[in-house]
Parts: sequence; C-alpha cells; structure tokens
Amino acid sequence: MILIDSNIWAYYFDTTLEEHKKVIKPVETALKKEQAVINATVVLETLHYLVKRLGPLAGGNKGRVFSTYGIPIFPLDINVLEIAHQKLCEFTHLGIGGRDASILATMEIENIGHIMTHDQAFKKIPDIKVIDPI
Repeated sequence: MILIDSNIWAYYFDTTLEEHKKVIKPVETALKKEQAVINATVVLETLHYLVKRLGPLAGGNKGRVFSTYGIPIFPLDINVLEIAHQKLCEFTHLGIGGRDASILATMEIENIGHIMTHDQAFKKIPDIKVIDPI
C-alpha cells in the first residue's frame, strides 16, 4: 500500500501546474495496482485545494471524480487522534504538523510503509519510505 498525500493529488488534478505531468504515471500505476490509499485528512485537503484553486464548478467536478476512484479511505477516529498527538510531539521539530501527524498515525495503524508526497518533512521521518515523483 502507498498512502498518496494531498499535494500529489493536487498536482494530479490541476493540469496548470508544472508538476502535473510528473505525477500522472506514478499515481495511475498505484491506482491500477490497487495500491493507493488515503485518509480522511487527505480527502479534505484535496477537496479544499480543488475548490479553492479551480473554483466550485471545476473543482467540485474533479472532487466528485476523485471520490469515484474507490480508494480505501481510513477514518480519523480516537485511536488515530491519540497516535497523531504522539507523532506531533515526536516530530514537530522536523516540520510535521497536525495534518501530517494524522497521516503518520494512519500509516502506523494500517502498517503502510510508503507515502507518495513532495512534502520534504516526511523524508526526515524514520521507518517510512517516501516516493517523490517530482
């Protein structure tokens, strides 16, 4: 499994960005192999980006497409929040904020070893492998 971060989804859906072409193949490969997973934080961040950057019509349409992919979405429950709190305390000095901590918590709970992201802070976290197509 590969947790795909919201910045990669933003690059994937926003064709105006120079990073767009670099993420198409890795994202589509993960989707075709049914390796892509996300958590609720990634969903909300992606939907927020799409609507804010592309507008309610185009962004809303792409958000609906995103929701039809059938990617497993891991929830934010009390267990995730408790572990996210621990991760935040442990890695805040490395640039990990609350949203990133929720991703790390999901990865730990679900035993996910890979994240596809362009976020440099994740590269400083031990025991995860970062796939950065950029």
